[in-house]
Amino acid sequence: MDLKEYSQNISNFIAGSYITSSLTIGRDLGLFDELKKLDKPVSSQQLADACNLKERYVQEWLGCMVATRIVSIDTSDKYFIPTSLKPGLQGIEFAFLFPVIGTLTAKAKKCFRKDGPRGYPLGDEPDEVFDVTDDRMSDTDTVVTQLLEPAKKLTKSMVTILDLGSGAGCLTRALRRHFPDAEIYGVDYSEVATTKAIAAAKAEGIKNVKFLKEDATSLPADWKGKFDWVILYDLLHDLADHVSVMKEVNRVLKDGGDASITDPEVHSNHRDNVGDSYVAGVGYALSSVSCLPRSMAIEGGAGYGVGWGTENKEKFLTSSGWQVKDKRHIGSPLACNFTCIKA
Repeated sequence: MDLKEYSQNISNFIAGSYITSSLTIGRDLGLFDELKKLDKPVSSQQLADACNLKERYVQEWLGCMVATRIVSIDTSDKYFIPTSLKPGLQGIEFAFLFPVIGTLTAKAKKCFRKDGPRGYPLGDEPDEVFDVTDDRMSDTDTVVTQLLEPAKKLTKSMVTILDLGSGAGCLTRALRRHFPDAEIYGVDYSEVATTKAIAAAKAEGIKNVKFLKEDATSLPADWKGKFDWVILYDLLHDLADHVSVMKEVNRVLKDGGDASITDPEVHSNHRDNVGDSYVAGVGYALSSVSCLPRSMAIEGGAGYGVGWGTENKEKFLTSSGWQVKDKRHIGSPLACNFTCIKA
């Protein structure tokens, strides 16, 4: 890479971060939803009216979207997204942290300093983080289906399921839709997240799901052998004490039970990630301000974050006695799921 290419590379990444603000606007104000529904090109005024927005702002937004080739423009200056490309809009969900990235970055900069805090614990994020994190999983039913594929022995009745690290409960609520007769628990360390999960379930009319604030390193004693299925979705790399948590997962699983552990797909060796800007952004950059500070929060904390990597994660699981019976990509391009049999 020469100097010109190096400089352009930096400029492109900075420009991309600004473009994310427009992606977030398009997602949150329904512009992408409207463009997905349309079967013919529309003017900026028609799009603005359909979304109840000011046309001049929509026009400026469309300028950004056309320049980035996310939205197409025809010879009559009307806008559309080709039908074949519309499924690709699912990737916009990864802009979910952009509205709070400034707050998280300010906290993380203090953690970087030698005289600063080690990190900040799970549950110590700004309240709005739980809102945007819950919104990011726009298709939780598909995620549940993909998680189920390697765990086919689970039936739609007479099962007990634990969603560990359930946050504001989006995945837990999807589990209820798939398993209406199951006993389902959503557990999180954060009282704020648990309160939001209970409120969201009530608003959707979802009953018979229990959301509890619990420490994953010390789950209730009477849960020994209670669950057929334990799910850790986007959690393991965040933990300060992953060893104790996985011992608890093993304890609360029934004999023959499955644990589904989904975490970012990032190589453990930096050399193997060279040139992968997706890993750089959705992986390491977010981890530096969110995942790593959680994993570093306590004295002796693992300090893994996303950089722990898939290879090291698999070594940890197998060396801890877990049998990895299935390993596959699910949901996003940066999610790898391990389906493990009780150790």
